[in-house]
Amino acid sequence: MKASPRTISIINKGCHLEGNFDFKGYLIVAGTLKGTLNADTVITEEGSTITATITSTFLTVAGAFRGEITTTDTLTLLKTSDVSACIRCGKLIIEEGCTVNGKICALPRRS
Repeated sequence: MKASPRTISIINKGCHLEGNFDFKGYLIVAGTLKGTLNADTVITEEGSTITATITSTFLTVAGAFRGEITTTDTLTLLKTSDVSACIRCGKLIIEEGCTVNGKICALPRRS
């Protein structure tokens, strides 16, 4: 049986999406997204703007984020990120220089 490649979806710079979204695989956000997002792995680029409730396994933020984040594994906030959110995550990585405002809670460790 052939292994299926990981799906990669891209919301390009200049794109503005609003609604409820479910993505499998990787999602790269360079544009603007508003609403609810469920995804496996999300990577936001510098200059992106997200106002949403996100549930993901992995999330890396390099742009602006407002809302709620639930990341069951690792949340990474890069130095260019500007985050104002209620955050629940398994692991948190914060680069020096990022802006974080909100509440951060650890999720229970997986065995």
